[in-house]
Amino acid sequence: MIDRRQLVAAALAAVGPRVWAKGEPPVTVLGVELPPLIMATPYGAAGVVVETVQQAFQRLNRPVVIKVVPWARAYAEVTEGRADGLIPTIRSAERETLLDFPTQPVFRSDMVFFARADAHIPWRGHLADVAALKFVKLRGALFAPEFDRAVQEGRLQCEETTSFASAIRMVQAKRADLAAVPHLGGLQVIASEGLGREVVALQPPVHTQDFFLALAKGRARQGLRERLDREFEAMKRDGSTQAIVDDYRRRNWLPPTRN
Repeated sequence: MIDRRQLVAAALAAVGPRVWAKGEPPVTVLGVELPPLIMATPYGAAGVVVETVQQAFQRLNRPVVIKVVPWARAYAEVTEGRADGLIPTIRSAERETLLDFPTQPVFRSDMVFFARADAHIPWRGHLADVAALKFVKLRGALFAPEFDRAVQEGRLQCEETTSFASAIRMVQAKRADLAAVPHLGGLQVIASEGLGREVVALQPPVHTQDFFLALAKGRARQGLRERLDREFEAMKRDGSTQAIVDDYRRRNWLPPTRN
């Protein structure tokens, strides 16, 4: 059986060494803290989405700088053209008026409900089955279309909190019945806080959400959007994206350590 890391190494070798075009300015991408997809570390930005974006730009021979900043600041700087890209972004009609979206997502995330292991909640994939329960989600974030509409229309009782970790802890403390959290994000919190016996992910997923690297308006004229589309598709096809996910899974969703 061929090791995925060997496949990734071969793919990177095929695109040649990292040689930037002379005078090419770096592309500045801003990301919001979303472990294990995007994390701020003493060594810089890390995470599944961060490494996927870095590898795509490496294949394009383009310099990229990725910074982790609060969502409001990141969104404002990219929509106002003071930075080039925003990760991870969920596509919506409103956001499409302000940002350019590639066709290919940078990552596809299962969006799931997390519950106490002893709650025995009868989740079968239908929101109506759990409509009487109390939910918690990340403040200002989209989760899944049907769920988001139900919350907006007041058909679900849903609190908001400042982080996925806080949402998981609210479920663990019985302050909410279900936390609406991306699957990998919830698994990272459970692993890092030792909650594996107390909080579990319910299956099936509520929704599979596409996360995008959204670009500031006007950048697509330079062909960057189309080239990123090709690289993200190629990385899915040759196993590079899955290899990054597998590497983080082996470390319980923690970032790599560096000397």
